[in-house]
Amino acid sequence: MLDFKKILEKIAEKYDCKIWISEKIGRRWSFYKDLKAGREKFLPAQLLVENGRFGVFAEDFPEDRKDEVIPLLKKILEELE
Repeated sequence: MLDFKKILEKIAEKYDCKIWISEKIGRRWSFYKDLKAGREKFLPAQLLVENGRFGVFAEDFPEDRKDEVIPLLKKILEELE
């Protein structure tokens, strides 16, 4: 989990966004307290990627840069399974 946190911190710093991992329980997303990084921007969250059980959300992530991180985020979610 610590490695995931470091990766999220690097992404948050590079793209100046807030990013976190959540787990889907039923129809709701449950926030993972330790798996977040970045500064709160009070903007709507967007789901960057999900794999059935887990999802990665971000605030203020640049739309044109998503393709740069999606493969890495998918790999992280696979390891959480």
